[in-house]
Amino acid sequence: MLTAEKVIKEIYLLPLNERQKVARHIIEFGIRVPHPDVPEILDMKAWQDEIARKPFNLKQASEYLGVSSVTLRRWVKAGRISASKIGRAYTFDVMDLKNLKKAHLTKRDL
Repeated sequence: MLTAEKVIKEIYLLPLNERQKVARHIIEFGIRVPHPDVPEILDMKAWQDEIARKPFNLKQASEYLGVSSVTLRRWVKAGRISASKIGRAYTFDVMDLKNLKKAHLTKRDL
């Protein structure tokens, strides 16, 4: 029986350019737009929920929002976004970041 573990091992044996083709196909068709003939193997909602449960650190949050870490610190101090701080480290709730990004894009696009 073919298993995911066997397929992954076989993928690693492919030349680099072929592995890149496989990865690109998975990203384009397996995640973004499932191919109609292929059964869904990734539960996107569960995957997104799992990511949203883990807080982002300052670097991750700034990359997600597309701003510098200095700008993000300023936004925290100004109350534009909430963050938890333990010592010198900030953590951000993913849903807060998502809502801020959505609101920012909506205002900018108007």
